[in-house]
Amino acid sequence: MAHVERVNRVLDYIATHLDGDLSLATLSRISCFSSFHFHRIFQAVTGETLNSHVRRARLERAAVLLKTTPQKRITDAALEAGFAGTAEFSRAFKNHFGRTASSWDRRSPLEKSKICKDGELISAYTLEELERWRSEANLTVRVRRISAFRYVYIRIFDSYGNQKLVDAYNVLAAWRAQRGGGQFIGMSLDDPSITPAENCRYDLGVAFQKDYPESVFGFTIRDFQPMQIASLHCVGDLAWVDRAWHYLYRVWLPSTSFEPADMPAMEMFLKLPEEIGWETFDLEACIPVVRL
Repeated sequence: MAHVERVNRVLDYIATHLDGDLSLATLSRISCFSSFHFHRIFQAVTGETLNSHVRRARLERAAVLLKTTPQKRITDAALEAGFAGTAEFSRAFKNHFGRTASSWDRRSPLEKSKICKDGELISAYTLEELERWRSEANLTVRVRRISAFRYVYIRIFDSYGNQKLVDAYNVLAAWRAQRGGGQFIGMSLDDPSITPAENCRYDLGVAFQKDYPESVFGFTIRDFQPMQIASLHCVGDLAWVDRAWHYLYRVWLPSTSFEPADMPAMEMFLKLPEEIGWETFDLEACIPVVRL
C-alpha cells in the first residue's frame, strides 16, 4: 500500500506538470524511491513504463485540449501538453492514434487508437440531440468557485463495469462513518473515448476542509487549491450521467470562453448508494475551468 500511495503522488504530479520537468530524477525524488528502483516499482503498480505513461498522458491532454477548444492551434495544444514542438507531437500523435492531429475533426472518436471500445461509454449522440436533451430536461450549467479541500482517496484502474468501484466505496464509506462525514467525490482522470479501458483511472474519495485529516493510513491524500468549476446537476441512471458529460465537453465548453483546467473532472455525490441504490445517481458533473 505504501508503494501505491507513493506512485499515486507521482501520477498526480505528472498530471499537473505535463509541460514541466518529468525526468526520472525529478519523479523518483517525489516518490521518495531510489532512481535505481523507481522504474520497476512504477511499472509494477501502473502496468506501464514511466516513459510510456508520460508520453500517453501528454498525448491525451493534447487530445482533450483539441477536442474541447476547437479554435486552439495544434502547436499551442502540443506545447501546453509538454511537447518540445509540433514535429515531435505530430509523430507521437500518429503513432498513438493512427492518424495525424490535423486530419482529426476534433469531434469523432479516435477510432484507430487503443481506446475503450465499450459502446455504452462512447455514445453516438449528435450535438443537436445533446442540446435537445438539455433543453427538455431544463438543465443549466453553473459556473462557481469552490474552496480549497483535502481529498482522501482510493485510485481504481479499469473501473468501468466491474466490482472494483463498489469495493472501494464500501471501504471508504466505513472509514468516513468513523470520521463523521465529508463529501464523496469521484474524479475521472482520463477520457474513456481516448484512453484504453485498462488505463482509465478513477479516484473515489472524501473531501474535507483543507488541513484535516493530517494523515491516513491506507489511503492517498491530495490537496486541491480553490478553483472555478462548471457543473451540471444529474439525477438519473448511468446513461443520463453519460449525456451530461458529453454535453459539457462537446456542446458547452466549445461554445464558451472557458477551457478545462489541468485538473480532473469531478462527480460530487449529493446522495449516496445507501439512499438511492446503484442504479440511479444524484450528483453534480463538474469540470474545473479557466478563462481563455
